[in-house]
Amino acid sequence: MFFRRRYSIIEAGLLRGMTDIHSHLLYGVDDGVQTEEETFAALDYLEQQGVRAIYLTPHVMENFPKNDSKTLKQHFELLTNKYLGNIALQLSAEYMLDSRFEPHLDNEENQPLSIAGDYLLVETSYINPPLNFRETIKKIKKKGYRIILAHPERYQYMDATDYKKLKAEDFLYFQLNLLSPTGYYGRQVQENAEYLLNNDFYTFTGTDIHSLESHRQAFNHKSLTAKLADKINTLIENNATNTRIN
Repeated sequence: MFFRRRYSIIEAGLLRGMTDIHSHLLYGVDDGVQTEEETFAALDYLEQQGVRAIYLTPHVMENFPKNDSKTLKQHFELLTNKYLGNIALQLSAEYMLDSRFEPHLDNEENQPLSIAGDYLLVETSYINPPLNFRETIKKIKKKGYRIILAHPERYQYMDATDYKKLKAEDFLYFQLNLLSPTGYYGRQVQENAEYLLNNDFYTFTGTDIHSLESHRQAFNHKSLTAKLADKINTLIENNATNTRIN
């Protein structure tokens, strides 16, 4: 019998040179890292693995009502004033398309935190599509933003038809969670990610790291095929080219 070789994220070298556009390493603001020590430990580990740059993208959503651009900038400044590592850090956010989203979008004095100037990272509920999804997409684009849809493979309400319709939208791009093809989020998410990768739906990828311990274990022990690793490498190149942190 002939077996197809599989590689962990670390074995495949997928973190080397990476610009991570999706992380929850700004401590104490959402369901990600909670302490300064945890943040620095995570950044140190990621630097050891070769990560070059990271966008910190805390949740902006109903569950975390204190999070807005002004408040998150204050937390980011506290972090960067103490950080002595070599990873380039930039503040952005992951916006839930819920009832609090449009006030953030329309706030001219406290504008949304974008990626590389004009990309906006957004997500939806895993279970149900947001109300007026298409209209919200149009409003975001009308404001001059390009949309990065975080981890579409994890949305239970989406199928191949939904993916195709969204992919046909101008200035809307799919972002893969790096661990999704390894089964980290379950079998169905893995299958969705493999389908989207094999059909070239994705433009970007991100770790979506919330905890060093869980992700370190997964980076070392969860695996994917060489073919999928090659496709993810293309996304990592896109990250570096299109979302460069100066």
